[in-house]
Amino acid sequence: MNTSLQVIKRAVAILLFIGAAIVLVQLIGDLNRVKLLKSDRAELQHVRYGLLDADQWVARISTVIEKRVGEFELTEDNRAQVVEVVEQVLDSMLVEIERTLRQRNLNSGGTWVDQLQGALQQSVQDLLIDFEALRKKVPRYAETVVEQLSQPATKQEISARLIALVRQASTANFAKVDRTALDAVLARHACADTTTCARLLTDEIDAKQGPLNTRLGLLAGLLVLLLWLCLSAPVAGRPAKSDGASVDAFKLLLLMGASLLLLLGGILTPMLEIDARIGTLTLVLLDEPIIFTDQVLYFQTKSIIDVARILAETGAVDMLLVALLLMLFSVIFPAIKLIATYVYAVDFRQARASSWVRFFALRSGKWSMADVLVVAMFMAYIGFDGLVSSQLRGLARVDDAASTQVLTTNGTALEPGFYLFLAFVLVSLLLSTVLERQCAETHQT
Repeated sequence: MNTSLQVIKRAVAILLFIGAAIVLVQLIGDLNRVKLLKSDRAELQHVRYGLLDADQWVARISTVIEKRVGEFELTEDNRAQVVEVVEQVLDSMLVEIERTLRQRNLNSGGTWVDQLQGALQQSVQDLLIDFEALRKKVPRYAETVVEQLSQPATKQEISARLIALVRQASTANFAKVDRTALDAVLARHACADTTTCARLLTDEIDAKQGPLNTRLGLLAGLLVLLLWLCLSAPVAGRPAKSDGASVDAFKLLLLMGASLLLLLGGILTPMLEIDARIGTLTLVLLDEPIIFTDQVLYFQTKSIIDVARILAETGAVDMLLVALLLMLFSVIFPAIKLIATYVYAVDFRQARASSWVRFFALRSGKWSMADVLVVAMFMAYIGFDGLVSSQLRGLARVDDAASTQVLTTNGTALEPGFYLFLAFVLVSLLLSTVLERQCAETHQT
């Protein structure tokens, strides 16, 4: 009966481990899919395609101009003021035309023949054009111009002229934004515009959040049950020691496997997300608001593997060294130490006689920096969160005098990869304790 119970427990432990492995594979895939979706959404909402894009300003200003010009109507309240302004413009034009013509005729220079010709031209001009009479007719001309301002065709022409001037100024003073990355994201998700695409990505991310949380909880539950089953009672046919539960090679193998699963989850999924953005910027122009929303200033969400790969791709010697050290002390050393400690504990093929096995099993603890990395990541999170919050607070302001409002958002957060890596560190510490006890029991027997 006892043997049958031990077989059942062993079968359940194997099923728990297989279930945890399957859930972890699905979790890694989903987390990396969400990472790509978030990165694509950040690219769509990047500030270089919004606030820093002159074309976006031209489009928004053009909309304001078309609206304000289209809404312009002459009323009893503004007609007199508009007519007065037009009269001043027309009068100034006549004065400037008369001055220019007179200056050209009387200051012709050259020989006396040229001067005589200029004087004659001025006399003919004074005879044919009576500027004083024209100035008296300015009010009538102004009335005609003002009437034309209310015509739809005139409004359209004014709008077109003003928009052309704005576009010309933009082209002359600002460089075109490279939209290669943006177009690639739109093509990847088969979207026509950035607003629709960002909304679709947000909906997909939100839809995946529930299953992600479920898988995280399921993985934690399976591993907790596995650890409890391995540490609660012996599965071999020997009785428990009086000083605590003994753990045989089978249980050690499952514990090591659970620890390696957590390590894989920790290094293959994002650990820290940094998201700094301008939530809303509102600028009032001609009593019309110009609004920019969700302008991403900086966004990164990377796993340990991603960071090492990016560092290696730079090709710089110092970056290659950092990538190598990151992989060596945070991934390779912890994994080798776990395997070597297990091999040493069960003395697989007299592995205890190997100096390499003894080194990794007994002396490599101080070289394994996994726990230090966890602390470093947590401190980096605190530092980044504080830095981003401080900088965004300096940017955010509400200026009633300038009719400008800036609202910022700090989305810095620890990702599931951090918690999986933290769980790996804790489980590996537990496994080390169990293995030390196993070794001590072996020596006693």
